[in-house]
Amino acid sequence: MLMIDEQKQFLKALLREDFKSFVIKVFNEVSPNDEYLDNWHIDVICHHLMRAADENNDENRLIINVPPRYMKSIICSVAYPAFILGHNPKVNIMCVSYSDELAERFALDCKRVMETAWYKDLFPKTVIAKDKKAVGDFTTTRGGGRYTTSVNGTLTGRGGDYIIIDDPMKPIEAISDTLREKTNQWYGHTLYSRLNNKNTGKIIVIMQRLHDEDFTGYLLDTDSRFKHIKIQGIAEQDEEWIIENRITGRRKIIRRKQGEALHPARENLVELQNTRKTNGEYNFAGQYQQNPVPREGAIIKSDWLQYYDPEELKKGLEDGSIKPHCVVQSWDTANKVEEHNDYSACITILFDMQKKSYVLESYREKLEFPSLIRKVKEKYELVKNTYKCPIKLFIEDNGSGTQLIQTLKNEHKIYPQAIKPEYDKATRLQSVSYMIENGSCLFPNNEPHWWHDFLHELLRFPKAKHDDQCDALSQALGNIQKVVRGPRITFI
Repeated sequence: MLMIDEQKQFLKALLREDFKSFVIKVFNEVSPNDEYLDNWHIDVICHHLMRAADENNDENRLIINVPPRYMKSIICSVAYPAFILGHNPKVNIMCVSYSDELAERFALDCKRVMETAWYKDLFPKTVIAKDKKAVGDFTTTRGGGRYTTSVNGTLTGRGGDYIIIDDPMKPIEAISDTLREKTNQWYGHTLYSRLNNKNTGKIIVIMQRLHDEDFTGYLLDTDSRFKHIKIQGIAEQDEEWIIENRITGRRKIIRRKQGEALHPARENLVELQNTRKTNGEYNFAGQYQQNPVPREGAIIKSDWLQYYDPEELKKGLEDGSIKPHCVVQSWDTANKVEEHNDYSACITILFDMQKKSYVLESYREKLEFPSLIRKVKEKYELVKNTYKCPIKLFIEDNGSGTQLIQTLKNEHKIYPQAIKPEYDKATRLQSVSYMIENGSCLFPNNEPHWWHDFLHELLRFPKAKHDDQCDALSQALGNIQKVVRGPRITFI
């Protein structure tokens, strides 16, 4: 009998202190006919939610992007508010979803949990007030509570210590520029002002990506305080997740290999690929991979991209089977380095005698002019000392590029070719897109550190936030074609 009592006390302590265990209990309460399937992503979400709740931690702005049907709402909209109120019944929590119906459903599940005997046994000080127990707006006897609303709903007179935003838009609404902007503006003009304390208040956003300029994209562009957790249906690179047990203090490292499914027991790779085919690449890229691609306007398609092996290229250059014509360094420079200005970008491409272009590197950084000069020199000298062929330096003759060209010539005896664009940026990339589509422009297959930022910009151009790497690429490809077709030009 004593052993049974000890086990019960241990279980109570575990449910009271370990949020992951509490989530499992909640799942079984609100989804009794479904089987709970454990997975590492639940640990990751729980870990970061608890970090956000920790008053000694400054991680109080959190975005979690995760595919649909992976328990995100049970964790964030049902279990999390119940757990927070269990530990502090004075806290006020505002929960937002795209529709009243959805928001009310989550509120009902949360209230059901808090009215169970086991919850009351865990948190005896948290009691729902009898005179304020509406499903969408209930309070505790200590003055805290959970208030439910939908996006663009009324919030007059309301305030919160926590704002939890779960799926702020329907997928079909994300296509509309007007509806996306309306959601983003409602947050900026109305919802954000409802935080009781802007410094310590918590904002939790959990959603699938729906568009490049959706709510996640808006927040990442406008508020650098947000911690961004991106969980993909299929890993696009090796991943390492670190979580900490709040009870023991021990840290656990979760490793996931490139190409692995997020939760094979729920959806294996075959099922995910079927979903990709059924839903289409556009929807899958956003909702499952958290890498939304614009539906219209993208010039470069992902299935055009072809790759080379950097080790094979190195061997080919050494044994002479690949004969280089030149190495091109193409710079697109920016005038300012403030947060919302563009980067300065450099694309380095090896162009061989067979008219194949091997993209060696993409580099971008926000640089003041003295630093920009040093970086151009550094990268120029590096390729000059690495490759036994002419080095061609292209710099757009505009803004800071004009001053850069003159400084390199007059002070450093480096003679770039000044490029004066004839057309707009989209037209310039469109004019060389055939080189990517037909495989004459190749990209490294080893996914170097710069690859994902470059790919993000390339596949979203001209709708991406930044376009500097694409400008540098089109400048390189367009102008090297002129060099090859025209008279041979010697660069010093």
